[in-house]
Amino acid sequence: MKTRIVVADNSRARIFSSYPHFSELCEQEDFVHEEARLSNQELVADAAGKSVDQHGSLDPATSAKAHEEKMFAKALAKHLKELHNRDHYEKLVLVSPPKFLGLLRGELHSTLDKLLINTIDKDLTLCSVDELIGYLKK
Repeated sequence: MKTRIVVADNSRARIFSSYPHFSELCEQEDFVHEEARLSNQELVADAAGKSVDQHGSLDPATSAKAHEEKMFAKALAKHLKELHNRDHYEKLVLVSPPKFLGLLRGELHSTLDKLLINTIDKDLTLCSVDELIGYLKK
């Protein structure tokens, strides 16, 4: 059975393929969202603030960085769905820090959610393949 392992943070995802038992991983893609790596100051010309709508209520400030992280989660989930449509992998593993893992899971198509066999809430994007295999076998 073909498995896809997605190791991601808020701006980068490494996508691996594997067959049973995670004894070998093959990196298929390195998916990067450069905008999420920028600071809030670099993303917007003026400071984030509150705006008043036509009814006089205040909207909470939205961080441009948080917006880019959400956009990356959405783009990655879409990419994983397209990959599944082409490649028909049977299992999915997500490895990501807790905050981004929640964003990504919230964007996953229900088809992919059913394939999800494990999640690891750690940032392992900079780990070697051998270190990653060690975490997956735990």
